[in-house]
Amino acid sequence: MMKQLVPVHVGLVGHIDHGKTELARALSEKVSTAGLDKHPQAKERGITIDLGFTMFTLGEMRVTLVDAPGHADLIRSVVAGANIIDAAILVVAADEGPKIQTGEHIVVLQSLGIDTVVVAITKTDLVEPTRLEVVQERIRAVVQEAAFKNVAYLAVSAKTGEGIEKLKGVLHQRLRPKKRQIDGSFLMPIDHAFPVKGHGTVVTGTIQRGVLRIGDTIRLMPQDEEARVRAIQTFGENLPEANAGDRVGVNIPDIKYSEISRGDYLSAEGVLASRKGVLVQLERNPLYKGKVTDRMVLSTMVGMPNVTAEIVPFAGDRKTIMEEAKETEFMAALLFQNQIAVEEGQKVILMRTDLPPARMRIVGSGEVVETPAKIVLNRRRVRMGTISRVRSEDVLVEGIASSKERAELFVGSHVQTTNGVKGILMRPFGTRGVLVGVFQAPVHESDRVIYERFVEEELSFGHRRKAA
Repeated sequence: MMKQLVPVHVGLVGHIDHGKTELARALSEKVSTAGLDKHPQAKERGITIDLGFTMFTLGEMRVTLVDAPGHADLIRSVVAGANIIDAAILVVAADEGPKIQTGEHIVVLQSLGIDTVVVAITKTDLVEPTRLEVVQERIRAVVQEAAFKNVAYLAVSAKTGEGIEKLKGVLHQRLRPKKRQIDGSFLMPIDHAFPVKGHGTVVTGTIQRGVLRIGDTIRLMPQDEEARVRAIQTFGENLPEANAGDRVGVNIPDIKYSEISRGDYLSAEGVLASRKGVLVQLERNPLYKGKVTDRMVLSTMVGMPNVTAEIVPFAGDRKTIMEEAKETEFMAALLFQNQIAVEEGQKVILMRTDLPPARMRIVGSGEVVETPAKIVLNRRRVRMGTISRVRSEDVLVEGIASSKERAELFVGSHVQTTNGVKGILMRPFGTRGVLVGVFQAPVHESDRVIYERFVEEELSFGHRRKAA
């Protein structure tokens, strides 16, 4: 029985027109509802524009191929696919060699912790052996820098069949089914939703965690709607239940398919939160040469969902907003344009889709560390003053306040000089906003004095306001 096979998910990634879909056809035995360019626009444009799912068996394993698009504008779908795969076939055409999107896909695989990669150099029927050797050397150099733990290289031709059986043998040898979280709360990202006559809505996805049974009552997130499971299938086979790792179609007739989008989830009650912002720990992509600044707009992948977001880098226990994140690792708030379903620990990838395809557009990656109902951070406000006179018991500080009335507001405030000497502002002096200050160590006339305060701001996409 097919159900007894161990599920393994292998991503097909690589640059446009390098032969991914042809390779999937050569390998596959069954095609899912979402497989091999069924999207009408794919037929019209002649390229894969959506995720395709096909299946073949290797010994005790049922291998699902996730055919991800290689077109530069569709890199986001590659990320969606990478979130559900265990290993990858990186496809590089022998006649063209590695391209910038090849590098982007390698970064995506690294960021999502995928360390088993088979590099398939395709279209070998189009080139001479000397050209094939050049391409092999180039892609080896690129992949070696990525430091994947388990890598194999081989040449294939989907057109002639050369190397296809050898590729299956390498996959059989290299693939190791991951330990699945069968005991956890049920969770499945949705990649497609469509109506089936006489049955209603069917959604497809790969179960990430837990067990799903016919008759279960589950939640559609982030809509937070209740759904009841009428039927479960995997590649045409009806199942009474499915476990983590299984690629399934789920019949949920209570919900209209038009209400569901890729990136929504089916989950057990209380597993996911519906949020318009999260806090994340990030690592900058060393190949990205641009800046990461406060309120920069990015294309953001959080688990399966893809959403436009503003990034707000912050630092320290005070969660102080930074104008620019200059460190390799940093914390940030992501403020989403639309509400998505999230949980702590989900993988995050940030992209600059406004950059041209010839440049590295993946900014960085990381994971969700907190999913608060409100995002509140601190913004540092600074005023600079100058010590205008040093007296026997105290000093006079000018420039922090503009009038006596304003000076009253600063009484009791802590300050420090640019040399780090700490002090406190005691009272106004005169009518010009001068303040009397006392410092813990000797200071000098013309020393600069820093007054800072932290203002709490409640943040959302496109807005910020003082926290209540």
